Amino acid sequence: MSVEGKAKILRIFLNEKTKLGNELVYEAMVQAAFKKGIEGSMVFRGVEGFGFCCDQCRTIHEGMTISVKCQPMVIEFIDTEAKLNELLPILKGMLKTGAMIMQDADIVFNQG
Repeated sequence: MSVEGKAKILRIFLNEKTKLGNELVYEAMVQAAFKKGIEGSMVFRGVEGFGFCCDQCRTIHEGMTISVKCQPMVIEFIDTEAKLNELLPILKGMLKTGAMIMQDADIVFNQG
Protein backbone atom coordinates (compact mmCIF):
# COMPACT_ATOMS: atom_id res chain seq x y z
CA MET A 1 0.00 0.00 0.00
CA SER A 2 1.40 3.41 -0.97
CA VAL A 3 1.23 6.36 1.38
CA GLU A 4 0.24 9.77 0.01
CA GLY A 5 -0.62 12.96 1.89
CA LYS A 6 0.53 13.78 5.41
CA ALA A 7 3.56 11.82 6.58
CA LYS A 8 6.75 12.14 8.61
CA ILE A 9 10.44 11.90 7.77
CA LEU A 10 12.71 10.35 10.37
CA ARG A 11 16.29 11.44 9.66
CA ILE A 12 19.24 9.79 11.42
CA PHE A 13 22.79 11.19 11.45
CA LEU A 14 25.51 8.64 12.20
CA ASN A 15 28.99 7.41 11.32
CA GLU A 16 29.02 4.93 8.43
CA LYS A 17 31.56 2.72 10.21
CA THR A 18 29.51 2.29 13.41
CA LYS A 19 28.76 -1.37 14.06
CA LEU A 20 26.16 -3.29 16.00
CA GLY A 21 27.95 -6.55 16.73
CA ASN A 22 29.31 -7.61 13.34
CA GLU A 23 26.75 -5.64 11.30
CA LEU A 24 26.94 -2.01 10.22
CA VAL A 25 24.33 0.03 12.11
CA TYR A 26 22.90 1.65 8.98
CA GLU A 27 22.32 -1.76 7.39
CA ALA A 28 20.66 -3.07 10.56
CA MET A 29 18.39 0.00 10.69
CA VAL A 30 17.28 -0.34 7.08
CA GLN A 31 16.57 -4.06 7.60
CA ALA A 32 14.55 -3.31 10.76
CA ALA A 33 12.48 -0.73 8.87
CA PHE A 34 11.88 -3.15 6.01
CA LYS A 35 10.70 -5.85 8.43
CA LYS A 36 8.34 -3.34 10.09
CA GLY A 37 6.81 -2.49 6.72
CA ILE A 38 8.01 1.11 6.59
CA GLU A 39 7.03 2.80 3.31
CA GLY A 40 10.51 3.93 2.26
CA SER A 41 14.12 4.44 3.27
CA MET A 42 17.21 5.98 1.69
CA VAL A 43 20.83 6.08 2.88
CA PHE A 44 23.08 9.05 1.99
CA ARG A 45 26.85 9.34 2.43
CA GLY A 46 28.06 12.74 3.62
CA VAL A 47 30.65 14.50 1.49
CA GLU A 48 31.55 17.11 4.07
CA GLY A 49 30.37 18.13 7.51
CA PHE A 50 30.91 18.06 11.26
CA GLY A 51 29.01 17.27 14.43
CA PHE A 52 26.10 14.90 15.08
CA CYS A 53 27.44 11.59 13.79
CA CYS A 54 30.34 10.83 16.16
CA ASP A 55 33.04 12.34 18.41
CA GLN A 56 35.59 12.45 15.57
CA CYS A 57 33.24 14.74 13.61
CA ARG A 58 33.50 17.46 16.22
CA THR A 59 36.91 18.53 14.88
CA ILE A 60 37.96 19.78 11.46
CA HIS A 61 41.62 18.88 10.90
CA GLU A 62 43.93 21.30 9.12
CA GLY A 63 44.43 20.21 5.54
CA MET A 64 41.44 17.84 5.69
CA THR A 65 37.76 18.62 5.61
CA ILE A 66 36.85 15.99 8.19
CA SER A 67 38.58 13.27 10.12
CA VAL A 68 39.30 10.14 8.09
CA LYS A 69 37.84 8.15 10.98
CA CYS A 70 34.51 9.84 10.40
CA GLN A 71 32.33 8.80 7.50
CA PRO A 72 29.16 10.87 8.01
CA MET A 73 25.93 9.31 6.85
CA VAL A 74 22.23 10.17 6.89
CA ILE A 75 19.39 7.64 6.76
CA GLU A 76 15.85 8.77 5.99
CA PHE A 77 12.69 6.81 6.69
CA ILE A 78 9.34 8.04 5.36
CA ASP A 79 5.92 6.84 6.54
CA THR A 80 3.04 7.86 8.77
CA GLU A 81 3.79 9.18 12.23
CA ALA A 82 2.23 6.09 13.82
CA LYS A 83 4.40 3.66 11.83
CA LEU A 84 7.62 5.62 12.50
CA ASN A 85 6.79 5.84 16.21
CA GLU A 86 6.61 2.02 16.27
CA LEU A 87 10.06 1.83 14.67
CA LEU A 88 11.68 4.56 16.77
CA PRO A 89 12.44 2.52 19.94
CA ILE A 90 14.13 -0.18 17.84
CA LEU A 91 16.34 2.37 16.08
CA LYS A 92 17.16 4.21 19.31
CA GLY A 93 18.39 0.91 20.74
CA MET A 94 20.82 0.56 17.82
CA LEU A 95 22.23 4.10 17.90
CA LYS A 96 24.94 4.80 20.49
CA THR A 97 26.19 8.11 19.02
CA GLY A 98 24.46 10.32 16.51
CA ALA A 99 21.20 12.23 16.24
CA MET A 100 17.61 11.65 15.12
CA ILE A 101 15.10 14.22 13.95
CA MET A 102 11.47 13.85 12.90
CA GLN A 103 9.90 16.30 10.46
CA ASP A 104 6.53 16.80 8.82
CA ALA A 105 6.26 15.85 5.16
CA ASP A 106 3.64 15.95 2.43
CA ILE A 107 3.97 13.04 0.03
CA VAL A 108 2.77 14.44 -3.29
CA PHE A 109 3.73 11.53 -5.55
CA ASN A 110 4.38 7.89 -4.70
CA GLN A 111 4.36 5.32 -7.49
CA GLY A 112 6.58 2.30 -7.36
